[in-house]
Amino acid sequence: MERKVLYVLMLLLIGLAGISEALVITTEYGSGADTYIGNDTQVRSTSTAGASASELRSRYNGGGSRFQCTYLRFDLSEVPSETTFVGAFLQLEATYIKSSTGRRLDIYGLVDESLDEWTESALCYQNAPGMLQPASGWDSGNYLLDESKLVWLGFLTTPGTGGGTPTYPIPFSSNTTDLGTLFSKFLASDTNKLVTLVIINSTGTNSINCEDKFASKEHATYAAPTLVIPEPATLVLAGLGGLISLRRRG
Repeated sequence: MERKVLYVLMLLLIGLAGISEALVITTEYGSGADTYIGNDTQVRSTSTAGASASELRSRYNGGGSRFQCTYLRFDLSEVPSETTFVGAFLQLEATYIKSSTGRRLDIYGLVDESLDEWTESALCYQNAPGMLQPASGWDSGNYLLDESKLVWLGFLTTPGTGGGTPTYPIPFSSNTTDLGTLFSKFLASDTNKLVTLVIINSTGTNSINCEDKFASKEHATYAAPTLVIPEPATLVLAGLGGLISLRRRG
């Protein structure tokens, strides 16, 4: 299935959700970016996923053997200045889900805007904005956040597999109860038109390996991570993958 078809299906879902107009921005647009980093023996703290990885990762074992998380950057340069971002939500397409019942993914926002211009091909745990060396050391499978740079905005929950063998991709979205007011205020407070979000699966334990994967903007057929802003004051058609024009013709 071609990516454009998936975009159209996503827009139809937005329409079914009762949103008459929406500005849809993916990590493909403008200066958008997406990648993942790690701090364990599998994905070392100096490893880079590069700019060609088709999947993003979120993984954590509470025992400290695995930690991998995703970085997303959205370009808001064409979003009207009067936009409030109320009701904005995040949509991902899962390419692998570990849990049969779903897991919580915490969403953090980078408040230090001077660090927004990170590079996909160079990003690793040791230079990722908002990450610090854990007390247990590099590549320990643990993580430590710089809370002066990263703030918690809420969470979204992955769809469970139900114990069966799912058919991928599995699109899923945040809701405004779990990722709501803090998220919209964070987006509205942005001044440089670049927004960095970090996705961390923090629910792992010694006995439970929480691992999920999502399509990146480099995926050949699945949709890139997407920010949906309902009913903007003015619809802007400057690129954005043609999503707004497709919606209006529909």
